Amino acid sequence: MFLQALRVAVGLALFKGGPQDMPFSMGLARASAALAVFSAALLLAPIAPLPLALATGVGGAVGVAFFTKQLLKGKKLDNRYVQTVSAQLLVGSLFALALWPAFAAMAPAMQEMMAAMRASIEAAGPDADPMATSLKITESLKTKPPTWAALWSDALFVWSLIASVRINRLAADLSMPSSWLLTFVSLLVMTGFVMLAQLIAAIFLS
Repeated sequence: MFLQALRVAVGLALFKGGPQDMPFSMGLARASAALAVFSAALLLAPIAPLPLALATGVGGAVGVAFFTKQLLKGKKLDNRYVQTVSAQLLVGSLFALALWPAFAAMAPAMQEMMAAMRASIEAAGPDADPMATSLKITESLKTKPPTWAALWSDALFVWSLIASVRINRLAADLSMPSSWLLTFVSLLVMTGFVMLAQLIAAIFLS
């Protein structure tokens, strides 16, 4: 069943088929959520502590599940939830895994930037100009991210966004403008859950 679901997810990433092609299985939905958490943790492992990376994955998966549930409930299409959430999580995992080489290549530059930000904030104090501080950090960086990695990351983000819009449109019978608007709302919802999960992780780690 999982191999069939992966084939459907690859098709959805290539704009073929629809979420209704996913096997209807709660076990598959749970496995998709687990894969989404693993993919996010793997993606962030080079630049974040493992507990924080795992919290990010959990927050993202819960955010996707929550938004999908509310979207379909609002359209009175609750029966499509299991297949739709499996589709969104599996497709998202595929894009996260495809993004991993680029993130790994950019990790040294990102680590240097975060270290420079911490040092600059501690040295500047509360009255410092954020724009001037940000410019100083950018100019001080010695490690530059590879151009191909930045371009690949941008391309995958746009690609994954279009795929997610299409899944939402087909699952909830939305118009194109509505599906774009609601997919952007889903990003905000997911970000909120991620921030909450990271905060909880930080509290337990402190």
